[in-house]
Formats: sequence, structure tokens, C-alpha cells
Amino acid sequence: MHFICILSRYVMTCELTEKKITEILHTFYEKVRRDPLLSVPFSVVTDWDEHLVRLTEFWSSVMLTSGRYKGNPLSMHVIHADRIQPAMFNRWLELWQITTTEGLAPDVAQEMQAKATRIASRLSVAMFGHSTVRSSNTTPERSAPSPYKVTPSFDQASVPAALLRDHSLKAGS
Repeated sequence: MHFICILSRYVMTCELTEKKITEILHTFYEKVRRDPLLSVPFSVVTDWDEHLVRLTEFWSSVMLTSGRYKGNPLSMHVIHADRIQPAMFNRWLELWQITTTEGLAPDVAQEMQAKATRIASRLSVAMFGHSTVRSSNTTPERSAPSPYKVTPSFDQASVPAALLRDHSLKAGS
């Protein structure tokens, strides 16, 4: 999936590049490393430069379909499951949403947030047997649709003639 940046009178979409992914990841993981809850499990990372390269490869593969990432993120996280608490997934997603919203065009940010939510959900299922991820992190609440007009219920005796003329019904309907 490529996002192409075009600014015209009618359309504004933005291209996501590996450079932009790298910038987002650096900003995001600076927040993670300062976060009281998330800094604990991420303390296992000893070479942040190398870790950020792997993360860029991962997100390049996810968002740009580059195929650069060759690892297994599930196994890399499960081995640290003893350091990870269920609430950490939602906090991680909160920081991800803030960072991507601040640094990317809305359509790109929303796509990255949706993918991150699915990834976090899969990781939490692998670690805890069920998803601990709140689904509302990236999708705003929407009220149920309401009809603009409601017609009365009809039965065989009250259906309007015009409706019968313009619609065909199976026998017995």
C-alpha cells in the first residue's frame, strides 16, 4: 500500500516513505522509553539503533509491502511475556495514536493505527489467551444509524396499490 502525496484543489493524500516511518518510530519510541509503564519491558533493548532499524523494516513491510522484515515479531515478544502486563498494550496504542496523529496525514495515521491495533491484539492473544486491546483506540465511536423516514407496516390488506404495481412478489408473500 503506497500513499501518494498530491495537493490540489480537491484531493490531499500523503505518501508514506521509509524516511517518514523512521521519523515516526524514533519519536514514538522516545515516548515509550520515558513512559513509566512501558519503559520496563523495553529495558531489555540494549541496542536501540539496531532495534529501530528492525522496527523500520517491520513497518516498511507492513505499510509499504517492501518485504524487508524477515523476523518473527510474535516469538520475539512472547519470550518477554513475563515482563508484559495486559494494560501495556492499550498504553502502547495510546502513544502510537498520539504520535501518528501528530506526524502523519490523517488517512495514513488512521491506517497505521488500525494495523497497530490488529498487531497488538494478536500479541495479547498469544500472551494472555485473549485480546486485552480496547478496540476504540483507533476508531471513533459511532452511533447506530437511524432512518430518515419510517413507513407504516403493511399487510396483505393494507399494502398500497402503487407498491404492488412496481414490485413483483413471489406467490404467498
